Amino acid sequence: MRRKERKAIDIYLNNNHLEQVDKIKYLGIIVSKFKFNEHIKYITDNCTKLINALSKSARINWGLRDEALKTIYNGAILQQLLYATPVWIESIKKECNGTKYVRVQRLISLRIAKVYFSISHEALCILIGLIPINIKVEVVTLYNIIKGRTGCPGP
Repeated sequence: MRRKERKAIDIYLNNNHLEQVDKIKYLGIIVSKFKFNEHIKYITDNCTKLINALSKSARINWGLRDEALKTIYNGAILQQLLYATPVWIESIKKECNGTKYVRVQRLISLRIAKVYFSISHEALCILIGLIPINIKVEVVTLYNIIKGRTGCPGP
């Protein structure tokens, strides 16, 4: 019979037991086994909560104007989505992670354009003049690599 290996390690520091974790948040990036799926899920959930909070004041017939919503998108949501893109750029190329980013951009684009949900994401981007998020991630990553930056989003 094989002996079962114990994966947990008991480490003590100053007589305090250190808890073993599966993921770590370092400089705002969540890393789990050198994969960034948790980070992408965390960021998209935060942005979705922000957009849903904005939805109360950005209805189709009244509320915040499209210029104000676009400013909020560029200043808050896009900055969160693009933070440290050179680090996790390969993870966004997976369909499940890319879909999460497109979903967030679509939610805010619907609020900016003040249209109904039946319009496509690509048409929304053209209508309000936004670069689709999957292209924007690539552009910002290349810009940051060329400029020698790793954390802050570019243009």
